[in-house]
Amino acid sequence: MKRIDRYITINFIKSVVLSLFGFINIFILSQLFKVIRYVTEGRFGGVDAVYYILSLLPDIIIKVMPLAVLLGGLMTISKMASSLEIIALKTSGISFRRIVTFPILIAFLISMGVYYMNDRVYPASIKKSREIKKGGYEDIKLPESRKKAFLRGKDNYVYYAESINRITSTVVNIEILELDSNFEKLTKIITAEKGSYDRENKIWKFENVTINNLEKNSSYTLPVLQDVRYDEEPERFLAPNITPKLLTIKELRSTLGAIKQTGGNSREILMELGNRTSFSFASFVVSFLGLSLGSRYVRGASAVSVAMSIGLGYGYYIVQASMEAVSMGGVLHPFIGAWIPNVLFLGLGIYTMYRAEY
Repeated sequence: MKRIDRYITINFIKSVVLSLFGFINIFILSQLFKVIRYVTEGRFGGVDAVYYILSLLPDIIIKVMPLAVLLGGLMTISKMASSLEIIALKTSGISFRRIVTFPILIAFLISMGVYYMNDRVYPASIKKSREIKKGGYEDIKLPESRKKAFLRGKDNYVYYAESINRITSTVVNIEILELDSNFEKLTKIITAEKGSYDRENKIWKFENVTINNLEKNSSYTLPVLQDVRYDEEPERFLAPNITPKLLTIKELRSTLGAIKQTGGNSREILMELGNRTSFSFASFVVSFLGLSLGSRYVRGASAVSVAMSIGLGYGYYIVQASMEAVSMGGVLHPFIGAWIPNVLFLGLGIYTMYRAEY
């Protein structure tokens, strides 16, 4: 790494860290009033409040990282442009693409870090925050019943029910898929015509059961099946929006395969999987915009940088939310819809990078 590369890279990292710290503080401040209300209502104490805020940090960092990279790139290059360093480097024969090579590489490494957080840290933090709130599905208004209900169980089980009712605690035509310890290979398929949930003992009683053991290549029927392993409350089937956020990317992929085998609705899982993977690389995508748009000297560059980063950043989020709504409505494939914002903003970034050469 040459001295000029080290100079640009260090300034870029400093700007990104400073921007990230600022955005995190803004988001934490927005959550602080809610936390204070929880404390005053007695939902948890002061120590729990601290742990709750800490459990929110991974989600906040993931959400604001593209804004931080965008603003960091704008600040770094704007500062160099205002001191005529960009012009000097171009005059000496160094292309703008060469100037921003290392910041773009750093942005890619940041995206890889966000991908890891999205895969490993994010699900655990969401689970922890809900445990502290003592929420789960209890604080969500649930419907009385649902058709085509899907649930990823606590162990290596996937449930799919044609119909389930939480008031009567009954289920009709349920399939239970058992997978291996790696949640990759299907080992057993259990089907039952109906079932009822014993709330006192917390166990399902299934009737007219067929068990297909794929490992032993055998099949047999039972009039009744009760197993302590199958203890998922009916309410969990009615809150499917909780499940995907608690799964790693690997588990989402395995769950997607299980849903397809049962013929269930996989749109929500596909949307979560698409958002997790695509948004992880948003920092890399917007880095092209941030670095190229700051290449020309403008009076009041700091204010312009902040305004442009916020505008472009929220533009990305608006496009993402719009594509998510369209995809969930069935117009687009959810995975494709999740990647459209990246494709659009990467194209815009490459165009502005081309313009920055002149």
